[in-house]
Amino acid sequence: MGMNANKDGIKKRVKSMMITGATGEVGSYAALFAARLGIADTIYVVARNQANLATISYNAQTSSLMRGHPSLVKTVGIDLSNVDETAETLRHLSPDLLINCATGMSLYPYFPAMKKRQKRMGLIPGFAHTLPKDMVVLYPLMQALHQAAPRCRVVNLSAPDLAGPVLYPRGLAPTIGAGTLDSTSQGIALRVAKELGVTPDEIVIRLVAHHALRRFPAHEVPFILKIYYGERDITEDFTEEERFGFVNYATDVTGVETMNAPVSNNASITAASAVETAYALVCDEGTVRHGSGILGIPGGAPVRLFWDRQELVLPEGVSTAEAFEVNTAGMKKDGLDYVKEDGTAVFTEAEQYWIRESLGLNWKECAPENCAEMTKELKAAYQKMALEESSGR
Repeated sequence: MGMNANKDGIKKRVKSMMITGATGEVGSYAALFAARLGIADTIYVVARNQANLATISYNAQTSSLMRGHPSLVKTVGIDLSNVDETAETLRHLSPDLLINCATGMSLYPYFPAMKKRQKRMGLIPGFAHTLPKDMVVLYPLMQALHQAAPRCRVVNLSAPDLAGPVLYPRGLAPTIGAGTLDSTSQGIALRVAKELGVTPDEIVIRLVAHHALRRFPAHEVPFILKIYYGERDITEDFTEEERFGFVNYATDVTGVETMNAPVSNNASITAASAVETAYALVCDEGTVRHGSGILGIPGGAPVRLFWDRQELVLPEGVSTAEAFEVNTAGMKKDGLDYVKEDGTAVFTEAEQYWIRESLGLNWKECAPENCAEMTKELKAAYQKMALEESSGR
């Protein structure tokens, strides 16, 4: 793996790592954070258009030097949808670690229109219908990695809760998904600490839940939550309604996915989660973080991270079967009914209603092979929605 000690305070680093989708908002933050952390000797920032990476690479390289790290930041142009081209590049660069921030389209510009449409229709859909725009890049990327760099560890930010169950049957699942539940658990810790009048680092959260918890009010989504103050489990010190409040605070403060979220952008904390998760893998010390898609399980849970293995660390008294049941229920709430044996995702009736009545698309399921065409349709549908909502139609 090429890990070594770092005299600047970083315990270990890998020889090389890659950040795909580096020109995006999340990817640019990830490049900056990884460079400042000194996580790798060489950090490759990747995008389709290499010329667009100049500012990203320069800022990351300069920030790394400010921290006293010897990391080199280099740019790479790859069309990730081209499996053969990507595989050839991966063989040449041989990255130990990859953070995937790439996606077929960004939803950030469409959140205002989406919220207006939801309000007019009187419903909040899941996010399962956006799966094609994530899988259109992730699926060929994982195929290329399987061919050319099978030992590379992958921290994924594209549909992290759904990528596991969709790609696991094909042997192409990322090592771990980040963001989502990791961000939510931190937000809960902040709220609990404020309630108790202590510092946030004294609170430990253990959460089992699906991404749907960031999309719907807490009382509508099954989840398992344990709250610790030091070594003591203080979960039952709070009423169920208080615990719901902690979760709703976390999703409102850290996300853009709820109807009344006061925060308009969570790109930086999503990137921070990916980089911290990647660093936990590199350190190989069994650090516990919240990750998604482990072992094909939908949704997220606490995970002990080693370089060669990742272990679920469920709260005391919670079985793997219970965690799977809770997260499967959350997956359905998020709009994905089930995943076929070949990895084809089937949308729920409620999600199909949103897809049909709001976006004008007749989708019932999503197979990885069909995501290129579906992403084009999704982008056109959201562009149409934005125009209609801006004109009041």
